[in-house]
Amino acid sequence: MSSSTEETRLIGYPGDNVLERPQSALWRLFHGTHYMIGGLTFVSGSCMYLPSVYNNYSSALSIGGWLFTIGSFFFLLADLQEWWYYRVGCCFDHKYRATMESQNAHRFQKSPDTFGGRYERAEVGLNFFTSACGSALYLAGSILFIPTFKNELVLGEWFFIIGSTFIYVSQGWKVYRSACTDPHNPQNHQFRLSNMLNDIPALGVDGFAGIGGFFYFIGTIFFLPALNTNDAEALRAAILFICGGTCFTLSGFFLQYRHHCTHHD
Repeated sequence: MSSSTEETRLIGYPGDNVLERPQSALWRLFHGTHYMIGGLTFVSGSCMYLPSVYNNYSSALSIGGWLFTIGSFFFLLADLQEWWYYRVGCCFDHKYRATMESQNAHRFQKSPDTFGGRYERAEVGLNFFTSACGSALYLAGSILFIPTFKNELVLGEWFFIIGSTFIYVSQGWKVYRSACTDPHNPQNHQFRLSNMLNDIPALGVDGFAGIGGFFYFIGTIFFLPALNTNDAEALRAAILFICGGTCFTLSGFFLQYRHHCTHHD
C-alpha cells in the first residue's frame, strides 16, 4: 500500500478516527488466511512428533520441522500486518500524531510529553509487536527443528520456549486490555470481566492463542534432551504440542468468524 493511499485511509474521510479505522475486506482476507495457515500447519507439524509416527516414517521429523517453519512464517506475516495497522501511537506514525491527538483527546488521561502518556498511546502497538517477536522466535526455532540442523536442535527448542513465552504474555495482555476497555467510556480503564464479553470472537482469538502458547511452552520444555529420554516422555511432549496446535487452530476459526461474519464499518 502506498503512503498516500494509507494516509487517505487514515485521515481522508470526515469522522474517521486513526485508531478505529475500518479494516478492508482484502486486509481481513490476507490476515485471516495467513493466521489460519499458521494454525493448521502447527497442529499438523505437531503430529509428526508422535513416537508412533516418527518411528515408522523416517521423514516425519523433517516434515514436522518444515510444517512448523511454514506455519511460523505465516504467523509472522499475520502479526506484522496487524502490528503495522495498530502502530499509530507507537512508532512510524509521525505524520498522524497530530490527527490522533485531536481525535482522541477524550481517550488519553496523561500528556504525551510524559512517560506515562507515551506508554498510554503506544501500548496497543507494543502489545502487537510482542506478538510479532514471539512469531519471529518461533520461526527461528522451527528452522532449527529441521533435521539438517540437528546439532542446533536444543537452541531451536529454546527459541521456541522463549517465543511461546512472548506469545502467551502478549495474548494475556490483549485479554487484559479488553477487560479494561469500556466501549461506553473510553477513559474508564477499570478492570471488569464483563468488558471481555463485549467482543466474544476477539476473546476466542486471544484466549485460545494464549493457551496454545502455554501448551507449546510446557511441551517444548519436555522435548529438551534431559526430559525426553524415551518414547513415553516423547509422547507426553507431543500431546502437549498437539493441544497447542489445536488451540492455535481454534483461535484461527474465531478470527475467521470475527473477520467475515461480524459487522465491519
